[in-house]
Formats: sequence, structure tokens, C-alpha cells
Amino acid sequence: MNEQTKDFDTAIRALAHPFRRKVLQWLANPDEYFTEAEYAALRAVSVGMMHARSGLSQSTVSGHLSQLERAGLIKAQKVGQWVFFSRNESAIREVAEWLCDDIAKIGDRVQT
Repeated sequence: MNEQTKDFDTAIRALAHPFRRKVLQWLANPDEYFTEAEYAALRAVSVGMMHARSGLSQSTVSGHLSQLERAGLIKAQKVGQWVFFSRNESAIREVAEWLCDDIAKIGDRVQT
């Protein structure tokens, strides 16, 4: 298994949980999901804001964010005592393209 495949496997595992997919949706359009003005300057959302919205414990939210960050799907930026998260759009596009290409290849093998 090459390094790129390992990266995609990590991303797919990160995307396997519904809450982590929900976080990516929230971060895609924070204006729609978060009313606080905190995120506006950075276009990023804090753990506390996601914790408040989700109803999950802060440690659970942090664990999910950690998996998304390890997969490269989100980026963290520390500002004072807070950490703000935003999407890594290029990594998300790369995973989506790889997944589409990989599934297309599977379909080609099945039909032949």
C-alpha cells in the first residue's frame, strides 16, 4: 500500500462517522449553522461553538475534530486560548475525486 492510499484510507475512515460529516457541512457554510460573530473574521468555528450546537461533550467533539484533522480534511488555527477549525477544501476535493475515480474503476471491472 502506498502513502497516498494510506492517506485516502485515513480520510475515508474519518468520513465514516455521521457526526464528522456533519462537522464538514457546518464548516462549509458556518453562517447557516452558527449565529455568533466569533467565527466571521477567520471563517472558522471553535470547538466550543460545535460543542454547543451538537449537544455532545466537548471531549467527544474534540476527538471527532482530531480525526478529521489527522485525515487532513480540516485545519486548526489557535487564537489565544481558542482553537478554530475550517475545511481544507483542496484535500476534500482530492478525496472526492479519488473516490469517484476509484469507484468508477470498480464498476469497469464488474462490467467486463
